[in-house]
Amino acid sequence: MNSMKLINKFKSKLILTIFVSLVATTMFSCSHKPVIQDFPDTASPKDEVVKLDTDMNEALANQVDVLSPSNFKEAKSSLINAKKSLEDQKDAKDILRYVSEGRAYLNQSNNFAKLSHDNIEDVIIARQNAISAGVRNFFATDFQKADASLMDVTLDIEKNELKNAIEKRSSLQLTYLELELRSIKQSKLGEAKNIIAQAVKEGANEFAPRTLAIAEKSVQETDAFITANRKDNDHINLLSYGALNSAKHLLKITRDSKAGKKTSAEETALQMESEKNKVADKDSQLYDKENQLENKQIQLENKNRELVKGEDTINVLAAKNSNLESEQVFNKRFEEAQAEFSKSEAEVYKQGNTLTIRLRGLKFPVSKAVLKGSNFPLLAKVQKIIRGFGKTSIIVEGHTDSIGGEALNKRLSTERAEAVREYLLSNIVEGDQPMTIQAVGYGYQKPLSTNKTNKGRAQNRRVDVLIHSNEL
Repeated sequence: MNSMKLINKFKSKLILTIFVSLVATTMFSCSHKPVIQDFPDTASPKDEVVKLDTDMNEALANQVDVLSPSNFKEAKSSLINAKKSLEDQKDAKDILRYVSEGRAYLNQSNNFAKLSHDNIEDVIIARQNAISAGVRNFFATDFQKADASLMDVTLDIEKNELKNAIEKRSSLQLTYLELELRSIKQSKLGEAKNIIAQAVKEGANEFAPRTLAIAEKSVQETDAFITANRKDNDHINLLSYGALNSAKHLLKITRDSKAGKKTSAEETALQMESEKNKVADKDSQLYDKENQLENKQIQLENKNRELVKGEDTINVLAAKNSNLESEQVFNKRFEEAQAEFSKSEAEVYKQGNTLTIRLRGLKFPVSKAVLKGSNFPLLAKVQKIIRGFGKTSIIVEGHTDSIGGEALNKRLSTERAEAVREYLLSNIVEGDQPMTIQAVGYGYQKPLSTNKTNKGRAQNRRVDVLIHSNEL
């Protein structure tokens, strides 16, 4: 019995040893040149370059360039070589080889970025907050120094040396937090401080000391509030707006007082401003009264016209009733259209007498405008909805994401819209109401979401069918 326990204990230790060795081997291999997987011969060099470029931009948005700097640098270098080779129309195998290298290094950099997240997540969050606060515009040099220190740590993480990350985590987080705070203050108070400095330069200490003290106090109070409540954006905006107005008021009073120094001072300038405001208020009140009288006169004239044109009024009401009936019919068609499609197939909107069908389920091959057989059932539903509207004018709009350049996307979106238009025209049957169908391609000029993420780009790639009722 005891011998069995010893055997089982030995087996457990052996399994643990093997596991640790495998982990260590995996981490060691990840910290060196990654394994490169070649593409099949059927792969499109252009499509793969676009995909890698898209994934690199997404990784950049996720701060991978600083969380795994050496691997990201290699991936970027490979992408540059792939783009240059594609532009020079080099052999497809050479282009795909560069893409394979870039993809391997990008995957490895994403893995180490995750390891960095696990060990210095607070630092990463603080850095992103500093970027959102505008640190790159206000304190670029200090931000670059902070990033240099961060990359010293993440380079060690790429070598599986985590001790440095643990030791420097707190100080790095504090550095980015301070940069965020400085950036918020510069963004919210920078203009006010500059105006106060200009007023002091023009003699505010001598000509407007009381107004200067008020402006400086407003800035100081806002500064203190930001220090204690940096996330309270609404209150910060309110206080900073007040500080800016105080600064502008200071500059005005300084100049007014300075201009009248021989006969007046700050008190006189303030009094003059107060009198001007009173006069402006009276002028405004008089203007309002004149408008009220004018409006009453217009109302009387309108009533007289209504009495004289009673018959016309009846005709207008009849026309309104007719329009109301048409709108009710249109609304019914709208509800029928909404019920026709599932959420994955299409979204249906209305604006005025135009119905928009956003074809979410319409899929094209990458960089092509060929309709697939799987698209026909969805387009048949669109045709059914169009038939229910009677006389219509139809516009088919094509939209793309921003990958691939303006001219390419303009042409691709137009060709895709034209493909849908040709389908609708080719399926008109006897008895269908007359209709006109136009195809328009907008490229990436009308995005629904950001083009910086895969999800956003997927939303921007779409075809919209606009049905304009001619009976309303």
